[in-house]
Amino acid sequence: MNKTILIAGASGLVGSKLLTNLKSSENHLVLLGRNKIASEKNINQIITDFDNIENLENNLNIDEVYIAIGYKLTLFDLLYLKKSKREEFKKVDFEYIRNIAHFAKRCGAKSIGLISAIGANDKSFNTYLNVKGCTENEISAMGFERVVIAQPSHLLGSRPNEIVPLIVKVFEAITNLFGYLMFGLIEKYRNINAEKVANAIIFKMNEPDDGIYYLDYSYFKNF
Repeated sequence: MNKTILIAGASGLVGSKLLTNLKSSENHLVLLGRNKIASEKNINQIITDFDNIENLENNLNIDEVYIAIGYKLTLFDLLYLKKSKREEFKKVDFEYIRNIAHFAKRCGAKSIGLISAIGANDKSFNTYLNVKGCTENEISAMGFERVVIAQPSHLLGSRPNEIVPLIVKVFEAITNLFGYLMFGLIEKYRNINAEKVANAIIFKMNEPDDGIYYLDYSYFKNF
């Protein structure tokens, strides 16, 4: 059955992989973002700065939504986010995501796929993980029939037209080597290719059973 799918963040690392995968189907796609990024017959775009999502008209008939937006952070920010960045980070990774989900639900969406992060926990003292956990809780409580939350560790790959900084390349080379030693309970902290994450969440969104699902490395690696 053909579906109408909303993608928020289709220009990002995982979002661009979602777009590539989903546009090859017969589905109709609606992209929500700040800039126009595609021009194809089965793709419509809503240009927005995300600050006024609640003012968008609810005249779309959406079947499902994927949210893959996030405030861009450095490797050091993940460990300790400076106070000067915290409000903007929360605005994007909590408020924008919450508002997009509400918009999609008003448009009829029954299923939602969210790109979150491993270790997300609303009780964490780490700002990044705390906000991610609060967002997961908020989305899970909205009443969608199916909620699929992807919790990757460090994502491998590059955004369209992006040059990966040298420090990130060095970090990835070192952590990829250590990844071979990570088994059992710590396997979920291995680096993972963004394309695998996108493929995995799409697959889970298309399975028949409703409910709330959390995906991590043990699931992603099969794609």
